[in-house]
Amino acid sequence: MFKYFDHKVIKTALASFLAYFFADYFGIKYGLTASIIAIISIQATKADSIRVTIERFLAVFLGMSLFILLAYILGFQYITIGIFILLFMPLCIKLNILQGFLVTTVLATHILSEKSISLTFILNEFYVLILGLFVGNILNLYMPTNSKKIDFIKKNVDSILKTILIDISESLKCNCVSVNEDKNFKSLKSTIENGRKFSLLDYDNSLFDKCNENLNFFSMRRRQYRILTRMRACFKRLYITHEYSLIISDFIFEVAENIEIEKKTSPLLAEHKELKLLFSNFPLPKSRSEFENRANLFQLLQELEEFLNAKIEFKKDYEI
Repeated sequence: MFKYFDHKVIKTALASFLAYFFADYFGIKYGLTASIIAIISIQATKADSIRVTIERFLAVFLGMSLFILLAYILGFQYITIGIFILLFMPLCIKLNILQGFLVTTVLATHILSEKSISLTFILNEFYVLILGLFVGNILNLYMPTNSKKIDFIKKNVDSILKTILIDISESLKCNCVSVNEDKNFKSLKSTIENGRKFSLLDYDNSLFDKCNENLNFFSMRRRQYRILTRMRACFKRLYITHEYSLIISDFIFEVAENIEIEKKTSPLLAEHKELKLLFSNFPLPKSRSEFENRANLFQLLQELEEFLNAKIEFKKDYEI
């Protein structure tokens, strides 16, 4: 059970206690409702917490106004809450404030239980709401950072990318495919998506000093993953090992050795231009099979250019 005992569990328990304690201390009726509001205000990120708070506050303001109007017209009857829900739920959906529906409904039942409406009681209901939201949001300001985990995932992504590129390089020489090819591609995709998930959490937890470098890093690697899948398809159409294949194989190996983001990419791009020029000066193919093979090799070279550019564009944005 201890593996589930994290910061969110502690914050939820503390929110429940504090909201109920302060409600009792300040003489606010229906303190348990404030406790429940505090519990459901504990969200996955700070941004979610603020968004939900705004939704609930707007929903309560509109919903309580509607319920008070219905109570004056229909009285404090069971049918009143039914008609209220019938009108209020579509309004919440329309205004995209559904997060506040249940809270408002609970507060409305308090009025139904009291069978009276007074300014003092209406203020009490808003105190219940504000106390619950305040406690939940204050506790939700604490969010552990995922920076170490993200750095570890980045290194893992680079390692898998390097392995795939080296496998492609070796495959061009021996005209065979690595037995781990499919496993490596699946692992790369899932690791990138995992990194994006934690990066998004950190981004949403930064209220003021937002930095999307990690998010863009994994977007860049995802773009490179898609390029690699095209290179993979291109390689499967190669069935002749030629001197051109060996030249491109050596270049791919260089790219693999410089895959880390801090390593320079511009020299590789310059070398790539020389390779394209060399490629265009080779003698024309003499057979259909050689022509098709040459075309696939050229396509592979084109994909490598985009692969390098993805990294260069990212580094340019962050001056790495």
